[in-house]
Amino acid sequence: MNKRLQPTLVSRILWWLLGTTAVSTLCIGLVVISGQHLPAMVTVAIIATISITSAGVLLHILRKHFLKPLNQLMQVSKDVSITESIRLRAPKLNQDELGQVVDAFNSMLDRMESREAELKSERDRATDARQRSDGLASEAQRALHSLEFEVAVRQRIERKLTDVQTYMNAIINSMPSALIAVDDQLMVTQWNTGATQFSGTRDDKAMGRDLADAFPFLADHEDLIQQALAEQILTSRHNLPFTLDDKPGRIDLIVYPLHLTGTKGAVIRIDDVTEQFKLEEVMVQTEKMMSVGGMAAGMAHEINNPLGAIVQNAQNIQRRLDPHLKRNAQEAEKLGLDLNTMQRYLLTREVYRFLDNITESGLRASRIVRNMLQFSRDSGTQLTYHAVGPVLEQAINIALNDYNLRAGYAHHHLYVDQDFRSPETRVPCVLTELEQVLLNLMKNAAQAIKERFDTLNDIDEGVIQIRQYVDVDHCVIEVSDNGVGMNEATRKQIFEPFFTTKEIGVGTGLGLSVSFFIITAHHHGRMTVESEIGGGSRFIIQLPLTSPGEYKPPA
Repeated sequence: MNKRLQPTLVSRILWWLLGTTAVSTLCIGLVVISGQHLPAMVTVAIIATISITSAGVLLHILRKHFLKPLNQLMQVSKDVSITESIRLRAPKLNQDELGQVVDAFNSMLDRMESREAELKSERDRATDARQRSDGLASEAQRALHSLEFEVAVRQRIERKLTDVQTYMNAIINSMPSALIAVDDQLMVTQWNTGATQFSGTRDDKAMGRDLADAFPFLADHEDLIQQALAEQILTSRHNLPFTLDDKPGRIDLIVYPLHLTGTKGAVIRIDDVTEQFKLEEVMVQTEKMMSVGGMAAGMAHEINNPLGAIVQNAQNIQRRLDPHLKRNAQEAEKLGLDLNTMQRYLLTREVYRFLDNITESGLRASRIVRNMLQFSRDSGTQLTYHAVGPVLEQAINIALNDYNLRAGYAHHHLYVDQDFRSPETRVPCVLTELEQVLLNLMKNAAQAIKERFDTLNDIDEGVIQIRQYVDVDHCVIEVSDNGVGMNEATRKQIFEPFFTTKEIGVGTGLGLSVSFFIITAHHHGRMTVESEIGGGSRFIIQLPLTSPGEYKPPA
């Protein structure tokens, strides 16, 4: 459908100018024509009137169709600029160029309003987004603060746990016992320093390995560990033979089942009880000595009387047979007996030798009785302080001059090696008793070395080593030899009264037992022995540096 063409402002002005000009020209022409009959002034007036009228009409047209719409448009534009309101609109008075300008201006305002609405919507959305962002940022900030606090707390807890773990590990590693934790498959989960010392396996090599691989010794005792795991009870084995640092010793093996844990497992504890085992042996030996003491007292008194009679009568017989005694000669003369002939007969029949044997055996039995009495009789001698070095020197000199100790060494050499670390150390002792103990030990050492010469013959020379040193509050004396040695059974009985490994008539079995009693009962010390077949023996004497009940200030 065709739109009706609207006249434009310019065409209107042109049309009015043309019309006004035409009318004016027509009027002027008519005036001119008629002016021939009118005065000039009238003609001029008429022409001026027509011109003014045309100008007025033209001005009216300009005001109505140009100035008024333009002023209204300028006013609206000014109002929009002042009020900043884009909702205002310019009125459209005509469908001309100014009308088109008004339409364009209003359209521009429409677009501006739409854009402002969009901007406002976007601004609102942006504001909402910013508010949500601010809320999320605040929430994130709070969460971050909470997380930082939680991290700080966790770090403190972890540090505390690390400190506790380090402290617990230090405690576990400081213990002399070996502590080993295993799971139900006997895989190692914990390994302390003591376990490394006992097994020789480092913790980094033991962790996660099978227990039998990490500590082969425990492979023979897996049944004990399995029993503790299966029955959830404590199991143990005591005084197991074990070699630690190339020295024979004893250990206790205890298995504890783990409780209150998520998985089954056990803790194995190994303790070195070598010294305790020795002390227990000493205590048992001491108890034996005390029990034998009561018996020895009665036996000694019962035996002493007939022994005295035997020795005395044997000596009397020897005196009664002596031809040089005046009384014997008188009695023989009364009987007509030739004492010299009888003397030759007695010598020929070795009667005197028999009598000497009777006397010597009686005296020997008397010495045994005296030794037995020492078990039941407390030493009445007061312990006095003496430097240990001179005591050892005196005992060694006596031993080296003892024919019985050197007997049997015609074809072999026997040496005494001395190693005194602190010979000036003073100990409370009885000199004669301590010398007796040392002589007994050296005599036994010499006999053990001679036995090795006679049986094994695998050494070139015999060595008795005597060492002396101070260990904390004890003076230690060690008497070692490279003799034949002892087995375990003999070692356990070596201090028992009347126990001897020598042939009948050679030893009484009282030398070491009396020595043990002198050290433990009279000197309040300890005496132990270490030995193995073919490895010699080592007797260890520990004498306290102070008498019982006496306080000695530290040096």
